[in-house]
Amino acid sequence: MFVSRVITSIVGAAFVIAAVNAQIPAPPPSTPAPGEPIVSVWYRGTPAGTPRQSDLGAIRALGFNGVTWPKSAAAQEAELRRLAALVGLVVEVVDKPRLAGPTSALTPGSRIDIVVGLSDGIQTPALAWRAIAHGARTIAFDSGDTVGAGLDQKDGSLRPWARPAIAIARQLTGNSRLVRILKPGPGILLSPPREPVLDVVLLDGDRSWVLVATNVSPDTLTTSARLPAGAPYAMWISWVDGATLAMIDEPAGPRWNFQIGPGAARVYLIDKILK
Repeated sequence: MFVSRVITSIVGAAFVIAAVNAQIPAPPPSTPAPGEPIVSVWYRGTPAGTPRQSDLGAIRALGFNGVTWPKSAAAQEAELRRLAALVGLVVEVVDKPRLAGPTSALTPGSRIDIVVGLSDGIQTPALAWRAIAHGARTIAFDSGDTVGAGLDQKDGSLRPWARPAIAIARQLTGNSRLVRILKPGPGILLSPPREPVLDVVLLDGDRSWVLVATNVSPDTLTTSARLPAGAPYAMWISWVDGATLAMIDEPAGPRWNFQIGPGAARVYLIDKILK
């Protein structure tokens, strides 16, 4: 469902986001169109170097639409692709992770790797959404485990990093066509400026505006963002949880006064026709 059409109705948008957050398994996707997001996990086989169908099915059921396979295990690449196709997973083969950090996520290129094993995913939302806002369309989460995907613990429960990663996978793949057409929009003024720990960008989604704020610092930050004159000030809808946002309407442009927690991302959408 194309979110720029859906957000003309708050009820419709809330339905889409509620479905994502309820973690309802989506049907296996077709191959993503160029520019549509791929959210994957590094998968190294069980045992190492050997793909297992049950692992791939579990990865897909959690909401990821891809797996990243190490180039060192290329001997099993054909079998991996065969098994992955059965559950609708895209396969990418990569030499080694390209570590995404607070600064490199501002210039990510087409893909990034978030090594969640280093931090249990504390900064996962900020790094992932920052990279998407600056043009990345493939995000791969790497637990660092040498076997499997490292999503669960010995008792079968999800590891701490997995929950935010799953939420991001569902948020992005559930609105993949909007992600595909996003491009940089007008600049935003922050007062006080807090770059690079706080990054706030406005993206152009054809019929929609998308506002992305990410905080990679260990502290909660308070700031004010000035949007360009003529931008709508209400009602913005959170891409993350469906909450609504009304900014202060001023002649110079809407003003957004907000707080954002450490490692957090705040993402809002609005239809351009609303004033």
